[in-house]
Amino acid sequence: MSVEEHDHHMHEGVIGGEPMQIPAFLGMTEQQSRLLVALYNETDPEFAKQMPTALPVAAQQLSAEYEKRNSVGKKLERANIRWLEEYRLFDDVQHEAVRKLSETDMNIDKAAENLKLNDDDCSVHDLLLGSLLYGGIRREPSGPEDRASMSPVASPNFEGAKHLLERAFNQGYTMAAVQTGSFYVQEDKLANGKNLKKGQDAKKLAFEWYKKAADLSNPMACHKMGYLLENGIGCEIDMKQSIEYYKKAFEQGYPDSAHNLGIIYQGYTEKTANFRNIKTSIEYLERAKQWGYSASCNALGRMYLLMSKNAELANEAGNPGSEPEDYIVTGIDLMEDAANNGDADAMMMLGLIFGSKDYGLYDMDKAQNYMELALVRGDLEAYNYLVRILRAKMAARVALEKKNMERFEQLSQADQEKLIRQLAKDATPDSALHRQCANVSCENKEEEPGSFKKCGRCQRVSYCSRECQKEHWKTGHRAVCKPPVEEKH
Repeated sequence: MSVEEHDHHMHEGVIGGEPMQIPAFLGMTEQQSRLLVALYNETDPEFAKQMPTALPVAAQQLSAEYEKRNSVGKKLERANIRWLEEYRLFDDVQHEAVRKLSETDMNIDKAAENLKLNDDDCSVHDLLLGSLLYGGIRREPSGPEDRASMSPVASPNFEGAKHLLERAFNQGYTMAAVQTGSFYVQEDKLANGKNLKKGQDAKKLAFEWYKKAADLSNPMACHKMGYLLENGIGCEIDMKQSIEYYKKAFEQGYPDSAHNLGIIYQGYTEKTANFRNIKTSIEYLERAKQWGYSASCNALGRMYLLMSKNAELANEAGNPGSEPEDYIVTGIDLMEDAANNGDADAMMMLGLIFGSKDYGLYDMDKAQNYMELALVRGDLEAYNYLVRILRAKMAARVALEKKNMERFEQLSQADQEKLIRQLAKDATPDSALHRQCANVSCENKEEEPGSFKKCGRCQRVSYCSRECQKEHWKTGHRAVCKPPVEEKH
C-alpha cells in the first residue's frame, strides 16, 4: 500500500477506532486539525485523542511562561528604580480596578466613589484608577466583525479618561504618556482611526505621546520611539534618531533595544546597510542574551550558522570560531537555548535544520519535536512541515509492511525505532533537497534544488509560481510571514 493509498484509508473522524468530533485548534482550520489528528492516530492513538484539548492547554502554559520571562517588570529591573516603581504602580492599579468592579457588580460610579478626582491635588493613584474605571467602558459593537468597538478610543468616556492621564503626566508620572500612546496604537490596529475626530491620525498621536515620556528618559518610551522612527510609524524614517533612542533605553538595561540595535548593526536591509558592523551587532545581541532575551539567542545562533558557510562574515565578526563545525555547534546551542526559552522562530528554524541535510544534522525525530513546539507556540507555518514529517514516517512503516520483515516484531523497541527512522530518512531524500511548493493545494516539487523562489520576506517557504505565492498569501501565509530577524514591539 502506498502512502497515498494509506492516506485514503485514514478516517479523519475516527480516533482509536471510535468516532470523534475534532474541532479546530491551535489556530488551524477544521480540515487541518482533522488531518493532523488522523496522522498522529496512525502512530499514537491515545495522544491523538488528547490533541484537541491537550495542545491548546500546553499553548496557554507556554505562552504564560514566555510572558512571565518577558514581562515589562523584568525588563525594567536594570533601569533607574523610578521607572520600575512607575510600572508597578500602574500594574497594581490595574488589578485594583478589576477587583473594585467585581465587588460592585460593574457599577463604575460606586467603584470610584472614594476617588477625589475633582481635587486639584488629586493623587496619581486616584487619577490612574479613575482613568481605568471610566475608560474601560466600550460602545456596543454593531456586529461580530466590529473590531473598532474594541479600541479604547471607542469608549464614550475616552476623552475624560485621557484627561485624567494627562493630569497624572503633569505630576511627573511618565507611564501616563506611555499608556496614552498605547491607546492610539490599539486604535490604529483595531479601528484604523475610525473612532478619532476628523483630521486626527492615530499613528502620529501615538508618536507624540511616546515622545513626551521618552524625552523624560522613560526606557519603555525610548524603545517605542526607536521602533517608530526605525519603521516610519507616525513619522518619517530616521535611522540615526532611532539608534539614539534605542541607545537611551539600552543604557538602562532594556533588552528589546539591545536586540534591535544588534539587528540594525547586522546591516541586512537597505535602510540599515550603512550602519553595518558585525562585531558591534554581536556585542548588542550578546548583551540582550545575558538579559534573558531569547530572540537575541536565536539571532546569534543564525549568525553563527551563516558564519559556518560564509568566511567573509566570520572575518567581519573577528573569526570567533576556528572551524566551520565550531560555528555550527555554537549556532545550534544558541538556537536550542532560545527554543527552550519559548522563542517560536527558533523552534521553527531548528525543525527545518534537523529536517534537512544543510548542516549534516538530519534527525527526523528532532525535526518533529521542534515543529510540534513551534505549532503549539502559534507558528502556523509549522503545520505544513509537520504533516510532511508524519507522512514520511508513515512511508517508513509502509516500507516495512512491503518488505514483510518477519523478524521486525522480535527487535527491541529501540532497534525498531532506529530502523523506522532510517527507512523514513531513505524514503524522503528528495524532501531534504527538493522543496515542495508551500501552497497547500499544490503538489509540485523542485526538479533541481533551489529552483523554486523563496518568499522574499520570511525566506522560509518556496513557491513554484507567482500564482501559488499569491494564493498561499491569501489563505493564511500573511498571518505568519515575517522577516527572519524582525521582532514585534
